[in-house]
Amino acid sequence: MAAPAAPLDTRERLLTAALEAFGRHDYEGVSVRTICAAANANVAAISYHFGNKHGLYMATAHYLVDGLHAGMADTLERVRQQTPDCEGADCRRLLTELLGGLARSVLFGPFADNAAAFIFREQNRPSAAFDILFDGLMRPMEESLATLVGRLLGVPADSRHITLLTHALVGQVIAFRAARETILRRLGQTTFNAQEVDEIADLICQNTLAMLQGLAEGASA
Repeated sequence: MAAPAAPLDTRERLLTAALEAFGRHDYEGVSVRTICAAANANVAAISYHFGNKHGLYMATAHYLVDGLHAGMADTLERVRQQTPDCEGADCRRLLTELLGGLARSVLFGPFADNAAAFIFREQNRPSAAFDILFDGLMRPMEESLATLVGRLLGVPADSRHITLLTHALVGQVIAFRAARETILRRLGQTTFNAQEVDEIADLICQNTLAMLQGLAEGASA
């Protein structure tokens, strides 16, 4: 019989509860006492681990970034190692691995609901925590995609065109997350299972490759 999983320590319980609370409500609408009650922790634990509510909020942003990175660690490392030498089919494979992995993390990962809500709130009303999300998550992801797209199209990865194009590609994933309720109702469902998320990820990747092929052919015509 397998041993039961070790309970989360106080700090992680607080971060888990904070991610849910700050995802559901504005910063001003969340109380430290509510988070502590959800985490089954003493209010003094906030001061001990984070200093104050603002420190907890910033730590929650780091926790979100670390959690999403952990779910994609193997893919990110493989892309990092192989991108400098990739061409053609290898670039396309790495691109679909990265974009598909992002889709799976955003739509079905353990942080999916709370992470998306937290990020969307910061996108609409950026605070100091947005720097953590941008530097730790958004910029590295989009720069990795931009490098691959740039190699495929023969355009500098840091060009304005590739920056805009890469953001548009990521937007395919965001559309399924931000407007999830719309597509669920159209499909007559209440949620997505892992197989359905794979279907969405594959569709996004197919659409991306078709778009890039069209752009490449148009540029060479």
